[in-house]
Amino acid sequence: MARYDRAITVFSPDGHLFQVEYALEAVRKGNAAVGVRGVDNVVLGVEKKSTAKLQDSRSVRKIVNLDNHIALACAGLKADARVLINKARIECQSHRLTVEDPVTVEYITRYIAGLQQKYTQSGGVRPFGLSTLIVGFDPHTDVPSLYQTDPSGTFSAWKANATGRNSNSMREFLEKNYKETSGQETVKLAIRALLEVVESGGKNIEIAVMGKDKVLRQLEEAEIDIIVAEIEAEKAAAEAAKKPAPKDT
Repeated sequence: MARYDRAITVFSPDGHLFQVEYALEAVRKGNAAVGVRGVDNVVLGVEKKSTAKLQDSRSVRKIVNLDNHIALACAGLKADARVLINKARIECQSHRLTVEDPVTVEYITRYIAGLQQKYTQSGGVRPFGLSTLIVGFDPHTDVPSLYQTDPSGTFSAWKANATGRNSNSMREFLEKNYKETSGQETVKLAIRALLEVVESGGKNIEIAVMGKDKVLRQLEEAEIDIIVAEIEAEKAAAEAAKKPAPKDT
């Protein structure tokens, strides 16, 4: 195997590209990220690592705008993310200048996936160690979209999905609990999914919501704490309801 995992352009005899699989492993070790599509909004949530005491926390953002109506969250190598995000932003502006219309969510997803795939078959480079969740609204519709890409260059549309650390646990939770909701219920579902793998509290979670106004709004830590408290109260009430009533003596 050692001979086949050095060059990105060489397949192993059983059809594997080991550098791509190593990139997927980098994604699995990255921070957890989740995306949930509602009827009238779409939510991105990411696990937030604690920042150093002297570090400005505003400089560490894991959910970013690609254009006014499109946002991205990612899991994996953050340095790779910066390069991919810059290229995607330039493409958004180039499209707007050339076509005189903003990009659709599928168009920019296809562009990002194509860029990731290009780096799996070129000599002298390595794959992006990055999986992305891309959300937004198309320019002339009020229908939200959610797409996911991975280091191989594959992309697909989802109702809800997770990537990064313990993504399987979050995906199983979403499969069991997903309902096409609206407003605050969509936000609550995304936070509940993240709480499956992240310690409770707004300080460990970053949430951004985009509604029909097509403006990405980052929730403050205090707002997230209120929703977390509601979720914990609902969970406690559900557990109490399951307990059998005490028998009269």
